[in-house]
Amino acid sequence: MEPFFIFCHTFENHYKKPLMKTPLFLAFFLISQCLSSQEDDRNIILESKIQEFHFEKAKGSTPIQVKEKYVEIYRCNQYRTDILFSEMYNENEVIENIDIKVNGSKAKWIEPQYDYYSVENIFYSDARVCYFHLPFEKKDSKSEVKLEKTYKDPKYFTTVYFNEPYFVETKTISFVVPRWMKVELKEFNFQGYNIKKSSDYNAKDDEDIIKYTISALPALKSESYAPGSSFIKPHLLVLCKEAITDKGRIPFFSTLDDQYQWYHQLVSREDQNSAIAEKAKELTEHSTGDIEKVKTVFNWVQHNIRYIAFEDGIAGFKPAKAADVMNKRYGDCKGMASLMKSLLKGLGYDARLCWLGTNHIAYDYSTPSMAVDNHMICAWFYQGKKYFLDATETNIGFNEYAERIQNRQVLIENGNNYILDRVPSTKAEQNINTQKINLKFDGATNLAGTVVQSYKGESRSDLLTKIQMTKKDNLQRSLESYLSENNQDYVISNLKTTDLLGADSVLQISYDLHHNKAASAFGNEIYLEIDYSKDLEGFVIDQATRTMDVVLPFKTYTVIEAELQVPQGYKVSQLPSNANWKHPNIDISISYKQQANKIFYRKEVKINDVMLKKKAFDAWDTIMKDLTHQYHEQIVFVKQ
Repeated sequence: MEPFFIFCHTFENHYKKPLMKTPLFLAFFLISQCLSSQEDDRNIILESKIQEFHFEKAKGSTPIQVKEKYVEIYRCNQYRTDILFSEMYNENEVIENIDIKVNGSKAKWIEPQYDYYSVENIFYSDARVCYFHLPFEKKDSKSEVKLEKTYKDPKYFTTVYFNEPYFVETKTISFVVPRWMKVELKEFNFQGYNIKKSSDYNAKDDEDIIKYTISALPALKSESYAPGSSFIKPHLLVLCKEAITDKGRIPFFSTLDDQYQWYHQLVSREDQNSAIAEKAKELTEHSTGDIEKVKTVFNWVQHNIRYIAFEDGIAGFKPAKAADVMNKRYGDCKGMASLMKSLLKGLGYDARLCWLGTNHIAYDYSTPSMAVDNHMICAWFYQGKKYFLDATETNIGFNEYAERIQNRQVLIENGNNYILDRVPSTKAEQNINTQKINLKFDGATNLAGTVVQSYKGESRSDLLTKIQMTKKDNLQRSLESYLSENNQDYVISNLKTTDLLGADSVLQISYDLHHNKAASAFGNEIYLEIDYSKDLEGFVIDQATRTMDVVLPFKTYTVIEAELQVPQGYKVSQLPSNANWKHPNIDISISYKQQANKIFYRKEVKINDVMLKKKAFDAWDTIMKDLTHQYHEQIVFVKQ
């Protein structure tokens, strides 16, 4: 299983204001600063690549193998340089041979290096990399690489992508499939590319040859907050179904039942022991009711078992023993799901393991393949309802679901059968965050008052994840820095919260506020921008460079209500105009009104759909520019 996809990153140096100016959806403006794609460097191009995959019979424990061979020719177009060539492999993939030529001569001085591939956020992986530098002494010089690789088990041979790190003039991908091997090639994202397909039959060897040829293929590009590769890049999903040999049928994944049976035999052993049952009872000793007991167990696993990613051949799919995860206090998604199941079963509950693909993956279980899923969670069956428990989401509440798994197909264990369902899709209200602010002037330019905030769902999870980046004994201080956006003039005191790491799904925060220099005074007038947070300010997409759709981190609903007393001896001479914007992805409303000596401000920002399509960029940018302008309209007070 791949590690779960992390959407949010911290890019403070890209932000024109302190990072926390976007207190919940931390990356909105940052996205616009990070959306530009990599330049298409044409100094080095891949002049041609001929790649072939051949299914063959073999001896031993892996009776069917896939042999890959390719030849790549690189050309230098402008100036002297060298490039780093790399080829990934692992326990199931073996590099058999590499030949390197520079300007037509065998490059014996280039010695390939073989090493483990270190991946950020992955505790252990069996991924390895073969790498070396290819030199280009001058313009028009060429280098050639021939490589042979063997896939020892066709189940693990799942996808073939067309794009390369460099611009490709021509590329040919061929599959040689003997008639005894049943394989389906599913084509994805071919639109907009010059891809031609041909099929031939070799009667002599009774095999089909399927060939794809593509020309003028752009280099791989990277853009922040883009859809997963399987949604946007041209590639083939290789569905290895079965092999018919002299020794009988060798099944792979002809049907979803085949895939489930293989998964099920990896997890079918009962992993119950007395220590797990005793731990479950200890955790729930003071809990009453089934829901509260499950919430307690879920919360304990979330905050006491460290998530690590582990990819190692079959162990990339086989969970660690629940007892080992509990004792070691760490595990990957499979191990954490297994521990959740075992703890709940220790309390007598019906808990099951589940497989699913996050929203980074374009496929579902209609195409049985190991490429379909990359995650495991636990399901609790209770009173006719399924509750899905993803303990890798450290701060998500019980019966709340992260965007990455919402509405995703889920394969649930059910003895020798399976249940196919979907994780519920939630609305923005799951992630509501509210602020109620009561302010008055303290002098000519300072404000003082109280603030009460609440965070639910992924807004709560997002906040807690940020402040937990520091040591746990500094959570209070980190929260103050977060709320003040590290602004020395935004002074917080008497900060109170509900349990930051508790099982409650709503985090409540209250504090006293003294905001120095919040307003500006000129002569007889005072000018004030009442909205301190200014959500989404400046989030305009650079359409000149952006090539892909934008996937926002999660749906959210922000409601801010502020009440401000008119300063004594002044009257309101100007209130900003009210405004409303509607867009397929977002609804925004802002209103001001005065009643007697008080001003009431209300703002609602609701992200309804995280998939922001390119065709919607124009309308989105127009709204963001209008919103930013509106934020800077000021309340004007004039001395009476």
